Amino acid sequence: MKDNLIKKIYEQGYPNAQTAPLVSLEEFFKGNEDEGSIGCNLMDHPGIDTFYSVLLEIKSKPSVQDVLVEIMEVEDEEYWPFSERIYILSSANPEEIEEWVKILEPDEIEEGYIFGNPPIAPELYPNHKVFGVWWD
Repeated sequence: MKDNLIKKIYEQGYPNAQTAPLVSLEEFFKGNEDEGSIGCNLMDHPGIDTFYSVLLEIKSKPSVQDVLVEIMEVEDEEYWPFSERIYILSSANPEEIEEWVKILEPDEIEEGYIFGNPPIAPELYPNHKVFGVWWD
């Protein structure tokens, strides 16, 4: 699973592309046991399983088109690829998004793709926006 994830990351031009690679929740979380791969700044990390289950629950909401993981770094074989941001594509308002991710204690929620629109980003459904949820 990790090898397929890394392959997909590099297929998107990592590390030289202008935008950061995007992967699905399943690609990022299946087989991932590395708490340092997301939310590593949290004093009381809720665990990878909690991150995954919360984000899957968000993805299943009727107002959500998708939830994607942005990859910031691929270190080496020992570590899982690192993410500091996920994107929620939704027609919800910012306050709803904030409430959904509250348990994961993000540092910031912003609108839009931080590094510009990635080539593999899906076309947004009508009335949907991109919300970036970031952990420092």
